[in-house]
Amino acid sequence: MGALTRFSCLVFFGLAVTACQPVRQQSQPLSVLTLGTFNIEWLGDGLRDRNPRTEEELQQLAELIRQTGVDILGLQEVENERALQRLLRYLPEFTGAVGSLGGQQNVGLLYRRDRSLVVRILGEYTPLIVQPGRTRPGLLAYCRAGNADFYLMVVHLKSTSRYDSTNELRELSRQLRLRQAHQLVRWVDSLLAAGPEQDVVIVGDFNDTPRRRQYPTLTPLLEYPGVEFLTADLRSCRYERAYTIDHLVVSRSFRQRYIAGSAHVVNFYARYPFPQAERLSDHCPVVAQFDIAAPDND
Repeated sequence: MGALTRFSCLVFFGLAVTACQPVRQQSQPLSVLTLGTFNIEWLGDGLRDRNPRTEEELQQLAELIRQTGVDILGLQEVENERALQRLLRYLPEFTGAVGSLGGQQNVGLLYRRDRSLVVRILGEYTPLIVQPGRTRPGLLAYCRAGNADFYLMVVHLKSTSRYDSTNELRELSRQLRLRQAHQLVRWVDSLLAAGPEQDVVIVGDFNDTPRRRQYPTLTPLLEYPGVEFLTADLRSCRYERAYTIDHLVVSRSFRQRYIAGSAHVVNFYARYPFPQAERLSDHCPVVAQFDIAAPDND
């Protein structure tokens, strides 16, 4: 993909959707669509990478993605286009795009070439950069598969990490993530109010769980009646007692297409020895399935 357009407000969406050319033509109709998200942990371009991967490890990552059965997969922590292409060499049935405004940790999107699926990349959603240098934009796409069409945003919200070494830094990271959650609510609410499209999906690393009781930061999304976390009760693959921080969030309209019980964590930590699994990523893919054979409902 070439350079991505930077979108900062909803009014451009209608023009963007009609003006962009689909990256491929539809083929045989799908009846079930599998969506997912995967923080791939510092996927580098091969030059002074923070987390160097061997070609064998890249192949393992590709096979892991293939085995999820995913049709559209949001990615986090991709350094650049060259890094994405290193992975796509081992996934010829996929294509993709990656942002450029997230420093060395950009969000991206993978999607199948050989299915009845149209994906139009709309650009990076800059209002999520609530503090430059510390927060990242989202990546927006318009998708159509079967009888469903929807807006999709891939996100990587602000983390609270070991680098937040003081209470003040930890509180700042939580406040930044809270502001990003508010911004996501504004985006969804504006999109639903503008209509007629009512199907919206947000996937990504939210760096928090809806089940958090102390210092919750996803409250704006939880209290907003227009969306629902499908993954709130899923457990982390790496920390058995923790909930996952990687999520799929859907609008009420798209929720009607969700196949009950299909949301799950693809736990490759149960497949590989722990040190080997850690070489692939410190996150696991999270996926869910949707019925796209039912008539369009918006």
